[in-house]
Amino acid sequence: MDNQERASKPRSKEYPAIKLEEAISFVAKFKDYPTGKPIGYTAAAKECGVSPSTKSFRYTISTAKQFGLISTAAGLTFTLLETAYRLVRPTESDAVLQQLKLACFRNPKLYAELINEYEGRSIPSVGIIENLMVTYHSIMPTVAKNAAQVFVDTATEVGAIQNGVLCLDINANDPPAPGTANDKAEEEPTVQDEGFSKGTQTQDTAGSGMLLPESGDFAAPLNIPFGDKRRAVLYLPIDATKEDAEYVRDMIDLMLKRVYKVD
Repeated sequence: MDNQERASKPRSKEYPAIKLEEAISFVAKFKDYPTGKPIGYTAAAKECGVSPSTKSFRYTISTAKQFGLISTAAGLTFTLLETAYRLVRPTESDAVLQQLKLACFRNPKLYAELINEYEGRSIPSVGIIENLMVTYHSIMPTVAKNAAQVFVDTATEVGAIQNGVLCLDINANDPPAPGTANDKAEEEPTVQDEGFSKGTQTQDTAGSGMLLPESGDFAAPLNIPFGDKRRAVLYLPIDATKEDAEYVRDMIDLMLKRVYKVD
């Protein structure tokens, strides 16, 4: 293959090729090196038992950089960053370290885009994420499946998936302290984000009444944002499967993007 062919060959957008915990395990191999000292690729590859030219080694370097664990230099060297040292030589509480891992999870550009789109919503299947990466995020089909699986696996590792929903607020699922306002909220359930009281009739800005379905007949609602801080709320039958919900949501997302040009 000549230089012109190499230049014209399609390349995938940058993506994490290994999970965050694997990237942390990689930088942990160099925690005894002098702080701030550049580490050569050749020495690092030898430490890992591979050649510095292997794809797996280069993918590991790229991924560790994307997660904010290392910086790289043109001279084929890398340096561990403060975040790496905090994780491989921990001196902080587990809660602080989990927040740090969540920050690493947000760091790759691809992940930031996916989190912005799906945070607070049911996370799609790996197959759907694979297709989204190819269609909307410039990931090559040959690597998209692995990229999608690593995204889901890393999200699971750092505790960002709660009951199938992508949620990076680790305190959101903590039980409330007895006697707090949340206890009262359980007695009088409301859907405050939508401005409705569950199962009661309210008035919208146009003055028309809206009756929400009773929870006994319907599954949890699908919240679908469509710009300008607006969202649609869909209630599926109680016997709807997770695949049904994902299909409906993705079809509506696609319609909003293609027909109404909503990002």
